[in-house]
Amino acid sequence: MATMIKIDKCVAKPTEFSAIKITSSLGDEVQKAFKAANKLDEKLDKPSNTWKAIFQYHGLIWTDIWGFEFIANYGKKNQCRRQPVSLNDRIVEDRDSEQFLIPNELFERYFM
Repeated sequence: MATMIKIDKCVAKPTEFSAIKITSSLGDEVQKAFKAANKLDEKLDKPSNTWKAIFQYHGLIWTDIWGFEFIANYGKKNQCRRQPVSLNDRIVEDRDSEQFLIPNELFERYFM
């Protein structure tokens, strides 16, 4: 019994999106902002300054224990778990503001 496999041709439509490249200077800025936010939050019942920093940096976070991480779609119903971030990775935001973390080598292969 032979199986018939149908292979369709696919063409990607041009789409517009925003991309944030993870650089060492961005990392320094994020680390500094989160340390300041943590200091301000010590006196509060909830970490509202940290929450603001997560939104400001599009889901990038810094902790002294784990270092840099990314939470895609922070504060939304489709919020993702924390993901480790590497230098030159990209945070991609589509036109609906949904976020994805794409490793540098995949970003360069498909979008550059």
